Amino acid sequence: MEKKLSSKYIHMYMSISRVFIRLTGNVLKLFPFAMVICPVVWFYLCPEHIISDIVNDWQDAYTLEKILLVKLYLKTVLILTVVSVVVLYLSSDKFMPVKRRK
Repeated sequence: MEKKLSSKYIHMYMSISRVFIRLTGNVLKLFPFAMVICPVVWFYLCPEHIISDIVNDWQDAYTLEKILLVKLYLKTVLILTVVSVVVLYLSSDKFMPVKRRK
């Protein structure tokens, strides 16, 4: 016998899916912006000796090491973007609406 899902569970699944799709859309919108802003802020705040070490390592690195550094950069920016979108969602009224008295 097949058990049919009640409409309550279907609506819960649909609402969770909508939130996930909305958050994914926001991450995809902010990712190009974060790819530019993250290094700008990082280079502004980072001490000069660390930047010079990174530039020297980049010049001495082989192609495979450069590819790994670029992958690390892209993963870091993606994680920062996802975290910022999730924190923004959790602090919004969509996650926990404020019940106001009338």
